[in-house]
Amino acid sequence: MRTFLICWFCVAVSCLQGATVVYVSERGEKKIACYSIDEGTGQLTRQSEVGLSGAPGALALSGDQKFLYAVVKNPAEFVTYAIDSKTGDLKEIGKAPAAGGAAYIYPDRTNQWLLAAYFGDGLVSVSRIENGNVSGEPVDVDDVGEKAHCIQVSPDNRFAFTPHTGELNCVDQFMFDVEAGQLERNDPGKLDGVEGGGPRHMQFHPNGKWVYLVNEQGKSVTHCLYDEEKGTLTKQETLSTLPNGYTEDKGSCADIEISRDGKFVYASNRGHDSVAVFSIDQSSGALTVVEQAPTGETPRSFNLIPGGEEFLVSAGQGDGTLTAYRRDAETGKLSEVQKITGGGGPGWVLGLELP
Repeated sequence: MRTFLICWFCVAVSCLQGATVVYVSERGEKKIACYSIDEGTGQLTRQSEVGLSGAPGALALSGDQKFLYAVVKNPAEFVTYAIDSKTGDLKEIGKAPAAGGAAYIYPDRTNQWLLAAYFGDGLVSVSRIENGNVSGEPVDVDDVGEKAHCIQVSPDNRFAFTPHTGELNCVDQFMFDVEAGQLERNDPGKLDGVEGGGPRHMQFHPNGKWVYLVNEQGKSVTHCLYDEEKGTLTKQETLSTLPNGYTEDKGSCADIEISRDGKFVYASNRGHDSVAVFSIDQSSGALTVVEQAPTGETPRSFNLIPGGEEFLVSAGQGDGTLTAYRRDAETGKLSEVQKITGGGGPGWVLGLELP
């Protein structure tokens, strides 16, 4: 009997090691849900949830992946959770005031600072992270103008960027002082978006030389060159995220991700309700349309799931669904494997491979 129990325990531990979970912020439920994902089939199973004082929005992981940060817009705060390394379950360990209702958060490369962009307030801020926990009032708050929708730092942590949708239609360019946690306008201080574009989110290519912007109003993706010495962007080409012949004017783009191998870009279409897939020319960074994979209604957020990026999970904000896809690493194409109903108003999807 003792031998059987020991063997069973070993099997249980080995099953937990290397497992993958998916976090989903559910605005309508005021919860963050944790799903396990079957690494063979891509099937999602809801395993736990945590409640919040208000509706959660953007999520982000600490650099060591031991903590999860969540935005709550009302009350305006950042919540820090410790991640159980065996199960992925969350435990709240702290709250810190935000400068407003943040739309996006991003830990810097040193994991000393949490940067935030505020769509409704037209702000960006920097808050201190101590022992993994966001703490105290923001140390820097800057008025950057309306509809600031995202903020990210450069691969070397020296610069930061904030896209604006709507009339400003630009990307702010900052120098980032990592010692003090301060942002200062670069020269030039912004990159103008393509006409009618409205850049919303951005991602750096793994080679550090290219940046891709998803344009909310323009329903397109723009490829930019990145000057790592000056910390500035230069626009190249812009491609539509919609299929040829699609004529409906409704809808907008939301999120963008790049595969870790640097071969594919993915962008979500709200209205057309799809994830657009592009291949990347490895010599120039130029894009080629691959497909548009159908999603649930109003796909706001999605994530290429770590642990090989064999799967992608998309949240349908409009119908409260989660759709899991198997991803072909050679073609970039997506094949649906599951669609389930989750909590109301899913706003953010974030995968984590457990140690």
